[in-house]
Amino acid sequence: MPNKMTMYAIIAAFWLAFLAIIGVNLIGNTVMFGSPLHSEHHPVVKFGFPIEVVEAAPTEAGGAAARVSSVPLIAAASLDEGTAIFKKCGSCHTAEAGGANKVGPNLHDIVGAEIGDHNSFKTTDSLIAIGGTWTYEKLDDYLENPKRLAPKGSMSFAGLKKPQDRAAVIKFLMSNTQNPPAIPAAAETPAEAAAAAAPAAAAPAAAPASTNPVSH
Repeated sequence: MPNKMTMYAIIAAFWLAFLAIIGVNLIGNTVMFGSPLHSEHHPVVKFGFPIEVVEAAPTEAGGAAARVSSVPLIAAASLDEGTAIFKKCGSCHTAEAGGANKVGPNLHDIVGAEIGDHNSFKTTDSLIAIGGTWTYEKLDDYLENPKRLAPKGSMSFAGLKKPQDRAAVIKFLMSNTQNPPAIPAAAETPAEAAAAAAPAAAAPAAAPASTNPVSH
């Protein structure tokens, strides 16, 4: 009999401990999250700071940045800056009269010259395919990215991305060219063209010549 009483006591103690654990969990959940009997939903609290993503403004030509020509900057460019920047090219080129050809040709008298063999230096077919002469526009384009004009050319230089740097180098090349071509005038903007046409449109029309015979 005592053994049965002991067993009953153990079973009762187990169930009391089990119910106590469940009760503690229910009370803890109610304190932390509210009563589970309520059907209303509580908003989820998010910690931290929001990160704002700034969208880049769309560029012209379907996302491609507009290219800036250095030609309008040549006239005001600094010859000293051009001389300093040209030192980057000194391992491959010279520019003075009678200078030696290196990896690339001597560039004396290059501005306005025919695109091809220059100062006894053999030019690649890719460069010859450009055709024409070394105009200021072509020099600007080539100095920015040599591979754009001559994809299979031997020029390994990455190019000058700043328009003011290209303008200064072209100014330097002009100083090492006898009788360089005139720098092209800046293109007239539509507003300037309209302003120039306005006075002519406002001028009164000339009176038609008289058809009456002149009596003597």
